[in-house]
Amino acid sequence: MRLMLWAAMLSAMIAGQAAPNFSGKWTIPNSGRGGAQTLTLNQIGTEVTGELLGGGGGGGGSAAPINNELYDGKVENGTLSFYVWRGTDKPYKVSYKGILNAAGDDITLTVSGLPGRAGATPAPQTVTAKRAK
Repeated sequence: MRLMLWAAMLSAMIAGQAAPNFSGKWTIPNSGRGGAQTLTLNQIGTEVTGELLGGGGGGGGSAAPINNELYDGKVENGTLSFYVWRGTDKPYKVSYKGILNAAGDDITLTVSGLPGRAGATPAPQTVTAKRAK
């Protein structure tokens, strides 16, 4: 009986916690030659859609700015994940995983899949997306 009561209380506490909502416009600053990027996210439940605009500056055979639709966008256990295809001549997949800070104004994103120099695979990068005002 106590176990059932404890389980019910735990379930109520978990259900009472608000899940993070990543919806909105976000700016990802870039100190490189590509410039800043704008990330637009639309979250409904655990599904996330949107686009990543800006940047560019080479890689994948294209110096054109990025204008990418998000694929497989979702939120699981408070973590946002999605990927985009970049490049034109030799497209490559770039994956993003992020966590919203407590104030809801920053997303810390880990970016993996960027091409390296001379075919080397670079380590994942961490960037911070700031909520656009």
